Amino acid sequence: MRALVLCVALAVGAGAAVTVRDGCGEDASVVAKVEGRDHVRVLHSVVGETSPCYAVILRHDGTDVNGYILGVTLPAIQEFERNRASAPAISAAPPVEPATAIIAPVLPSIGAPFEPWRGFDISGKRMEIAPASARATLVIFWAGGIKSSERLAKDVMKTESEFRAKGLKAFGFIEAPGIGRAEYYLDDMGLDYPQALNRQNMAAKYKANPIRGTILVIDSSSRIVASSSDPKEIRAAVAKLLSAN
Repeated sequence: MRALVLCVALAVGAGAAVTVRDGCGEDASVVAKVEGRDHVRVLHSVVGETSPCYAVILRHDGTDVNGYILGVTLPAIQEFERNRASAPAISAAPPVEPATAIIAPVLPSIGAPFEPWRGFDISGKRMEIAPASARATLVIFWAGGIKSSERLAKDVMKTESEFRAKGLKAFGFIEAPGIGRAEYYLDDMGLDYPQALNRQNMAAKYKANPIRGTILVIDSSSRIVASSSDPKEIRAAVAKLLSAN
């Protein structure tokens, strides 16, 4: 699971022997080596690991590399920890009132538009979320290993199956330290819609809580019209949205 905190970007000091990996586990592969002129942006720490682990974006030769760094020797990570220690506590986003997303005659936008996303799923296949290509889209942010969050990910299948013929599509972003751990969580779940790692901090961008599990309902104009951890509220929002289109 991940703990969202302040982002820090610093140049790497000369001689820093640090590597960027594709996960926090011992089996994680090295994807880049941090060099003296590189800049490292620390996104958040990863809790639940034996050693300190941080999600980062490495700026190397004009190219951004996403991954994880172990340990606290890097100056950017040390600055990140100092900032986190001095920062005030961040309050959780208030829950969306069901009346706002579901009961209103017209489903209004409840936040910034969902931006089209392109990347790769857990199996390495191309994955694209383009709300304009569907009448309605579900995007769930959930955490592997958290039973309540995993149940919500399974509930998405029920709603997607019920409304698939009417133009509903579903996608998931899983919180996990790496591909190997994500595959472990997914092994017995039987999810039939695409899953990708939340490597770009997408959950925070859309004020979602992966630990509890958060489902977004997005219309064909890319407007987020509902956000909830209650599958009944999500189903009601989808039914209302599709009946109005």
